[in-house]
Amino acid sequence: MRNALRAVLVAAIALAGATHAMAAAVTPDAARQYMTDLGNRAVDTIARQPDPAARRGAFIAMMLDTLDFDALGSFAVGKIGRAATPEEKRAFKPLFAAYVIDVAIQRFGDAQLKSFGLGSAAPQPNGDVKVFTRLVTSDPAPMEVHWRVHDSNGQPRITDIEVAGYSLAMHYRGDFERAGIGTMSAAINRLKELTKASTSLQTVQQALR
Repeated sequence: MRNALRAVLVAAIALAGATHAMAAAVTPDAARQYMTDLGNRAVDTIARQPDPAARRGAFIAMMLDTLDFDALGSFAVGKIGRAATPEEKRAFKPLFAAYVIDVAIQRFGDAQLKSFGLGSAAPQPNGDVKVFTRLVTSDPAPMEVHWRVHDSNGQPRITDIEVAGYSLAMHYRGDFERAGIGTMSAAINRLKELTKASTSLQTVQQALR
């Protein structure tokens, strides 16, 4: 399980990239084109950032552009999120985003994408499109990764990443369940503890205002 999570987060960093406008309905062809653009921009960005600090800053910005933290966070907290107040939702989002980004950078910030290839793009029952890619990174073995792409307010965003059937969204949901979190305020308090020494929280808070 640890190796699978590692692969998921390596993939999240390796192909994080800037978004571009898209029609409201995400078609398989549009999702594949989005992932093509995403991969090209990720390769270019990494190549331009040899300095670790600069690369870390680029990773933070790219993950904020790419991952749909609203969808990912809502799935992670599950049913307790339905009773959350607007204030709790506003407090939760930047803390959750910073936590996801910090974990990825801490463990896999040196991973570098060398090349990628695209395969199938399959529509999902909920309207997402699952795009298959094969990534060659600085890790010894290539990774086969599925990316769930959906429309978020007219912009394509990644809502989940799957490696060998292991889901990033399911991992973070399991985090809250194993901790026995039963209210949104408890989830916020846990995230505050987890992000006390965050390297990305300030940037995330400014970006998500």
